[in-house]
Amino acid sequence: MKTIYKVLYPLGYEEHEVADDFPTTLPFVEIVPLDSLTEPQSQFFNFTEGKWEEAVTQDYSEKLELLENLSTGLQADNTTLKESNAALTTKTDSMAQLNAKLMLNDVAINKEIESIKTQIGGAANV
Repeated sequence: MKTIYKVLYPLGYEEHEVADDFPTTLPFVEIVPLDSLTEPQSQFFNFTEGKWEEAVTQDYSEKLELLENLSTGLQADNTTLKESNAALTTKTDSMAQLNAKLMLNDVAINKEIESIKTQIGGAANV
C-alpha cells in the first residue's frame, strides 16, 4: 500500500491509502505534505515546482492603520496649506492694488513736477 494526497483547492489535502500499483494522476500527488506546520491544512501544492508550500496570509491591518494615519495627517496638512495659500493670495491682491495706486500717484506727481518746471521755465523767460 502507498499513501497519495488529493490536492484540495485552494488549500489543503486529503490523505488516501491505495494499492502500490494504483496510478497517481491529478488531482493526486505522492509528495508528502509539509509536516512542520501548526495547521497542516494551511498549505497548497505548487504544481509548477512540484512541492507543497505554506500558505501565508499577510496581516494587512497594520499597514491599513498606518495608511489611515498618514491620510489623516496629509488631510490636515492640506487644509493648513489651503488656508495659508488663501491668506497669501489675499496679501498678494492687496499688495497689487497698493502698487497700482502708488504707480498712479507716481504718475500724477511726475506730471505735477513737469507742470511746475514748465511754469518756472515760463516765468524765467518773462
